[in-house]
Amino acid sequence: MKRWGLILLALLVTVMAAHAASQSGAQTILQTPLNNAPYSDAAPVAQLPAGTNLTILERQGGWYHVRLDNGQDGWLQMTSIRMNGGGNTSNSGSGWGFGWLASLFESGRSGATGVTATTGVRGLNSGDIANAKPDPQATNEISTWAATPQQARQFAQQLGLKSEQVSYLPQTSGAQP
Repeated sequence: MKRWGLILLALLVTVMAAHAASQSGAQTILQTPLNNAPYSDAAPVAQLPAGTNLTILERQGGWYHVRLDNGQDGWLQMTSIRMNGGGNTSNSGSGWGFGWLASLFESGRSGATGVTATTGVRGLNSGDIANAKPDPQATNEISTWAATPQQARQFAQQLGLKSEQVSYLPQTSGAQP
């Protein structure tokens, strides 16, 4: 009898894990390009408005492979999307009152309002630094990623930020550049 109880518990946990894994909906949090590859210099295939519904297919580093409701797929930076179901109790878990069990299999830290996800990408380690080689061409390409003042203003406006003038600190005579 004890053996059947353990088997039933294992089956229940497996079903709840599969259910939690199947909940992969998300939305864009701001207007963002949908890229054809998980790189910042990849070609954009569409411009998505804020609030676009997405289905997460996979994750690679700081990027999510997503599918839109119309079937189109592409890659988005993880900082431009919000996972669905944060505080929505009607969508969490199952209709049987096992939402707490399904939440055990969601990523992030669980709190009073649901799951809070943290983002990050692994940095450099000592081996990466020891084996680093100069790449002047890559250094020159960085300037192509710079935003123009107009692009920066448009981005700030989309986020509802306001402009504030900050004056430079006075330079002291002993300061070095």
